[in-house]
Amino acid sequence: EVSGISYIQFLAPGLITMTLINRSFSNPAFALIISKFSGTISDLLIAPLRGDQIVFAYVGAAVVRALFTAFITFIVIFLLFAHLTVHNIYLVLIGSILTSCFFGSLGVIFGYYAKQFDSLTLMTTFLMTPMSFLGGVFYPLSNLSEPWKTISLFNPMLYFIDFLRFSFIGISFVPPIYSLGVAILSNIILFPLAVILFSRGKRLTVL
Repeated sequence: EVSGISYIQFLAPGLITMTLINRSFSNPAFALIISKFSGTISDLLIAPLRGDQIVFAYVGAAVVRALFTAFITFIVIFLLFAHLTVHNIYLVLIGSILTSCFFGSLGVIFGYYAKQFDSLTLMTTFLMTPMSFLGGVFYPLSNLSEPWKTISLFNPMLYFIDFLRFSFIGISFVPPIYSLGVAILSNIILFPLAVILFSRGKRLTVL
């Protein structure tokens, strides 16, 4: 048990959040790499679209895909593994959209800078993987010893996971208002950054 609930109930929201993170990140990142590799990025560059419109389209597609996949994951967990309750459906929706938007924007930025699939894999291995290990998916934050506990507090993934866990089961290890604030602030910073990069378009070249 973890904080008075079964481990599978503790684990389920983390797995759903990781589904949101992985799908929202990989969708724009790999789409941009494939566009560069196939040369279709040229069609996007000559279209009468602003940088914010392009980024919004990529992030919007990432959010839709992530939400759909996470919903299927929730159904499978509910039917086969644990009768997962929803503590607050509105917070679930807010947290899911904020999570998908942030990692969708991150995927756009990664796809913008990556010149080939190996570059994207390198970024994923040395950034996304450590973030997921220190994100509290498989364990409560209180179980970590120092300095890993303090290091985890600088990991934005922790706050997205903890906020959605609170939304599902009403248990959190970081005050939910702090997690919500970090999620909103992270989106406010990252989405405009992606827009600025696409407005410049210096690295949007055909491989």
